[in-house]
Amino acid sequence: MEGRNLGARIAEGTFAAAQDFDSALAYTTDLKARAVRLGRDPSQIVVMPGLSVFLADSDEEARAQEDARLGKLDFNKSLVELGRLFNYHDFGVYDPDAPFPDVSNLTLNSYKGAAERLVATARSEALTLRETVARFLGQRSPFVGTARTVADEIERWFLAGAIDGFNLHVTRPGDFDRFLNEVVPILQERGLFRTDYSGATLREHLGLPVPENRYTAERRQVEALAAE
Repeated sequence: MEGRNLGARIAEGTFAAAQDFDSALAYTTDLKARAVRLGRDPSQIVVMPGLSVFLADSDEEARAQEDARLGKLDFNKSLVELGRLFNYHDFGVYDPDAPFPDVSNLTLNSYKGAAERLVATARSEALTLRETVARFLGQRSPFVGTARTVADEIERWFLAGAIDGFNLHVTRPGDFDRFLNEVVPILQERGLFRTDYSGATLREHLGLPVPENRYTAERRQVEALAAE
């Protein structure tokens, strides 16, 4: 909750973790409601969860590709990946079948939200370290199937207000090319993805205003007072 309060107060873009549609919608709704209570325009916080896609010529083939790739995850490598959330802590020193260790004090600001959610889930469900790894690092993507299936799911999330955009995760160049050439055109046809860039900066691309330089604002205030 501390991370959400900070985001609601100052964030303009947040790379949220989204395990599924319901959790994504709940997170975005809560974050923007907090911003409103602080007097902010909620549209000026862009929520962009990570998007992992498995594309194929059929939904069944795409799911098989996901199964094959996730099935190859090495447990020890998964522990290293888990450690990134906790200041690169070494989880290899723990009994994998013992309760998840108390490492809440090791979180980094950059991964704080994801780490806190992981710890809270492990505690509330009494998960072991092995079970926690399976839950969070062997997680299935909601975006698996043909280009149309994936585009339909992206549209559902966007129109419902669960997300404002996505941070696309790819592991191979071919995955990105396929998404670009097959999914993006469908989203463009539906008016959900731009066909051109009207600005030159990331801020403009995200539809965020350019804030006034604080020193310029201070100088303007001083000049206004002097003119009174």
